[in-house]
Amino acid sequence: MLHRFFQGIFRLAICGGALLVGCTTSHHGFLENDEPQAALSSKLSPGDTIEVSIEVGGNMEVVSHVAQINPQGVVILPLVGDVKISGSTLEAARQIIAQTYGTYYVHPPLVMLSLTTSSEDGGWGAVTVMGRVVRPGRVPLRNQQGMNLTEVIQQVGGFAVSAKKSGIQVSRTDKTGDKKRVSVNYDAIGKGGDASADIKLIAGDIVYVPERIF
Repeated sequence: MLHRFFQGIFRLAICGGALLVGCTTSHHGFLENDEPQAALSSKLSPGDTIEVSIEVGGNMEVVSHVAQINPQGVVILPLVGDVKISGSTLEAARQIIAQTYGTYYVHPPLVMLSLTTSSEDGGWGAVTVMGRVVRPGRVPLRNQQGMNLTEVIQQVGGFAVSAKKSGIQVSRTDKTGDKKRVSVNYDAIGKGGDASADIKLIAGDIVYVPERIF
């Protein structure tokens, strides 16, 4: 049931300080493991929406609870009420929530936390671009149909000189919570004339551009 990340497409769950993801392989060339960790250093702010699930002693006490950070930097969570997390990173917020719930249970709570929408994303979510591009970061989508890979790369200023454009990886989580990844040869779009390589990106996708080995 723990699957919702930007309209139920991509999901990051943080547990005990580690990034937990389920990885599968598909016939579309999605690879397994070797996932570059998403940047989790950005701080939460009013307007951000989070999803929280909490397991205690093998029982799910909170399941996929969605809450928005209010102007005071507070989210309202089941049982514990107000919890201030604005200004915290996602991992720091997870620890705050775990400590808060820990006062109510004998067993330590296992907190799974994700950012579903950011206050900076507008109404359609965003794609995260990492690696060898000019301006790594989140790219807000213009509409619910998403954006092509070429458009997103343009929004981050294009590739860095050291980018390996033939090995771009796009990660996404499906509606069942399974993590999948596809490798894209960006050179095939222009030089090879392969329009199918210019894949449609949707809210929550993570694009990773690796470094070319000279």
